[in-house]
Amino acid sequence: YASSSGQDACTLLKVKCFYCCKEPQEANSDSFTFLEARPITGRTHQIRVHLSSLGRPLVCDPVYGYQPLTSDSRLCSRLFLHCSRVTLRDASGSL
Repeated sequence: YASSSGQDACTLLKVKCFYCCKEPQEANSDSFTFLEARPITGRTHQIRVHLSSLGRPLVCDPVYGYQPLTSDSRLCSRLFLHCSRVTLRDASGSL
């Protein structure tokens, strides 16, 4: 959920690929989207809140997810959010 009274935040999202998982004994299939997320602003839980508000919460997100965690935990036993790169500015503002 995203609060309408919260601070403005911007996250750029890019779809990298799609996955569809179906167990032979299950009638329903789960679909997953592998994303690149670039937070422009630096709000707490920003990526998690934005994806949840779009109806696509992170796998195994106990706070912002809405599906039973048991189905997610088959694929990943913890929050599925990983950082591939961090860029920091020094005190002078240089990268």
